[in-house]
Amino acid sequence: MKYSEVTLDPTDLDGSMLRLAEAYDLTPEGLSTLRRAVALLPRSTRIYMDDTNAPLVADLPLADKFTFDLETDDLVVFDRAADTLLDGLIEMAMYLSGFLTLMGTSDAWVIEFAIGAWKPVKKRIKRQLALPVQDHPRGIVGQLPSSGTALASGPYSFLTLVSHYDLASFHQMVLLAGRDDIVVRFPPETHPKVLAVYVYARRAMQEIAQGIDLTDFQTFNTRLISEIQRFEQLFGPQHLALPDWLDDLNARDAEQNEADHAGPFPPVGSAPPERKSTDNPFEAFIEQLLADDDSDQKSADDSGA
Repeated sequence: MKYSEVTLDPTDLDGSMLRLAEAYDLTPEGLSTLRRAVALLPRSTRIYMDDTNAPLVADLPLADKFTFDLETDDLVVFDRAADTLLDGLIEMAMYLSGFLTLMGTSDAWVIEFAIGAWKPVKKRIKRQLALPVQDHPRGIVGQLPSSGTALASGPYSFLTLVSHYDLASFHQMVLLAGRDDIVVRFPPETHPKVLAVYVYARRAMQEIAQGIDLTDFQTFNTRLISEIQRFEQLFGPQHLALPDWLDDLNARDAEQNEADHAGPFPPVGSAPPERKSTDNPFEAFIEQLLADDDSDQKSADDSGA
């Protein structure tokens, strides 16, 4: 459902701020900050809150809390925080100016690569507007440098993920490379190509965004397409196999479906039984990305990006 729908017009900043203040619970400081972001928009746009999908996005620590509706060019937000609105409006200005999102591409890693290249540009724009930029990591994946303990092993652990070079580890490394607020600590058992994907992708995203301003979208797009093509040639994701744990999950689903329909008669109905949703096997380590206590946060701050 759409809630708090507001039209934002860069030629009518007073009216835009009034409408935004009526729809969202924002402080005067927050409105002043957002005013500078709305002024960046090349034309009018709409913003609305998607309360239906908000709980789903809230469970994804690495996901942005906003997206674009490519059919209507609306900005869709999944929470009402001022920081979410600010990031969303700056990226909406980039989107409407002509920066490629590659949303709708069949390969999810390509979209994640583009997202990672956008973020340094957004930071640059924030600095140009004299807006605060978060330079400290907000979480750590892998072993804390001060913990002195080995990573837990298991069928779906982070250690298992990075120890094998397959489609899952490739995609996760591209995703993590694009999150410069997340520090990744690789164990010694990391597969060399897994580490290479992460390091190369992180450097390439920074190089694509180097020196890019809001008006430099054509240069950005050219660099982005060129780097994606080079990246694909170097690491060949189209040739990577799915991980073995996926077969384990499929087998578990099949056993569960068989148990659900066990009995003297077959299930009645023309439609096939609905496939039961399964948990992401790496959800445990993803949920631990955000430090919950002061000691974890201190370790993250001390370690640097």
